[in-house]
Amino acid sequence: MISRLDSSLKVSGALTIFVLICLAVLPCLSSRDANKTTGILREVAAKELAFNRVLSLLKDAETGQRGFLLSSDESFLEPYNTGVEGLPAALDEIERVASSSSEKVLATKISELSKAKLAELGETVALKRAGRAKEAIDIVENRHGKLLMDELRALLSRQLSSLSKRRAVLQEDITASLGYNAALSVGASLFSLVLVCASILIAANSLKKRSEAAEQARTLADSNALYAEQSALRAQRLATTAQLLQALDSVGSPAELGTVLPIFLKKLLPGSSGTIYLYRHSRDLLEAQTHWGSVRSTDNALYRHDCWGLRLGKVHRATHGDDLCCEHDKANLGTQRTQVCIPMISQGDVIGLMVIAEPDHNSLPLDNELMTALAEQLSLAISNVSLRETLKQQSTVDALTGLYNRRYFDESLKRELARAKRTRSSCSVIMVDLDHFKRINDSYGHDAGDLVLKAAAKQLFSRLRASDVACRYGGEELVLLLPECEAEAAAKCAEGIRRALSDIEFDHLGQRIAGVTASFGVAAWPTHGSDSSELVKAADKALYSAKRAGRNRVTIAGSANETLESISMDG
Repeated sequence: MISRLDSSLKVSGALTIFVLICLAVLPCLSSRDANKTTGILREVAAKELAFNRVLSLLKDAETGQRGFLLSSDESFLEPYNTGVEGLPAALDEIERVASSSSEKVLATKISELSKAKLAELGETVALKRAGRAKEAIDIVENRHGKLLMDELRALLSRQLSSLSKRRAVLQEDITASLGYNAALSVGASLFSLVLVCASILIAANSLKKRSEAAEQARTLADSNALYAEQSALRAQRLATTAQLLQALDSVGSPAELGTVLPIFLKKLLPGSSGTIYLYRHSRDLLEAQTHWGSVRSTDNALYRHDCWGLRLGKVHRATHGDDLCCEHDKANLGTQRTQVCIPMISQGDVIGLMVIAEPDHNSLPLDNELMTALAEQLSLAISNVSLRETLKQQSTVDALTGLYNRRYFDESLKRELARAKRTRSSCSVIMVDLDHFKRINDSYGHDAGDLVLKAAAKQLFSRLRASDVACRYGGEELVLLLPECEAEAAAKCAEGIRRALSDIEFDHLGQRIAGVTASFGVAAWPTHGSDSSELVKAADKALYSAKRAGRNRVTIAGSANETLESISMDG
């Protein structure tokens, strides 16, 4: 029969078959390359997480050691102990994820330097505990530990920068692959449709009596259109997934996930409804972070035992009335075909839960592999977002009082002085030191001292403007930064805080703690200093003048004998 066809119909048929083969093979090859690149991207992300953890633990250990050396307060050793305990596993992790010889050499060098740094930190802590504080300070001042930490920071920062650049290149490769796949699908589809139309015209003109050949041509056209639609859908899905990962890489905090995720989940899981729950460790439950679709979850929080997916540690699909259904979101199953619960796990820890209600019986079920892969990608991305938020919080906020730390104060002071110079306005600094704080620790215990610091921080918060900055400068010493504020106004503010601190009163372990007082030193730019260093020194000097004058008073720099409050109370 084929031999009886004219040559134009033969050529058209051959070209159509060739295009179909290309439509079947080329997208698969492109998707395979994209999946391979995605796998490499996951490995790079895992390496970044490992190196970031080593850097964070080293900072914690060094911060705890310095706080302990300066204050002799054992509570400052909490981050040091965390760093010492967590570093061996973190160092093993960077050696495990190292793939190239250069990365293995770098991991080994970082491990050796980290152990040397830990040894130096441990020696100073031991000396301090033994009462040999001067020897511990001498070890710190010989700068050997600083040189070790600087080298570690440089190595880790260089590696993290390299991994970040590599991740950007991989993301560009995925985007290019998706674009090529989409262009290939569209072009091949158009070309094949032209060929099919030509085949139909030729068959209609030359083979009017051969209905069987015409039917085959129509079947071929339908098959071709189906392949083209599937290829276009696959390309669109990969493009949307890449956009989602890029958006999550730019998210600054977990709170932004509620804005980003619904936009893309509606596209990736069309016709479905669902909820993303994130695990809240402090309350040992999962809280609803975001919803999408027409059916909204009625449960804003759930416990791990409420979900069979979390109990079994795998994807759980349940149809209402026929399967083992979870306790949560039962009301949604009355109108939905099936509910799918997918645990979101990263680095062996439960990050959250993805609950998806599939469309009704008249719609096609969602691809199980697609939902599982999507949950894995979201787990890693959300874990990275949470890690970035945690690192940012730890780098700027004092864990005990909730005030900003000294590093944040130094940066803020330089910024506000630059603004004051530009606008020709004033800027004041108030140094605050709780009087006889050691006596509180000795009399009531360090727990009571911590409570006093928290109460003092609360009083500071309640009496400052939104533009003011309150920081814990070190130990029981606090510092306030008041932009656009003259020295006299700052002194009045300090006086109000001084009076408020004297009202602090609470019970602790059956003992009444009261009579908390503080001394204040006030300095203002440009009257008492031309730069940040001089301004802080002037406020500090005024503080010591207030101490010498009897404590529990406010002193302005340059007028040690002139105080707003001359009351001297033994605090």
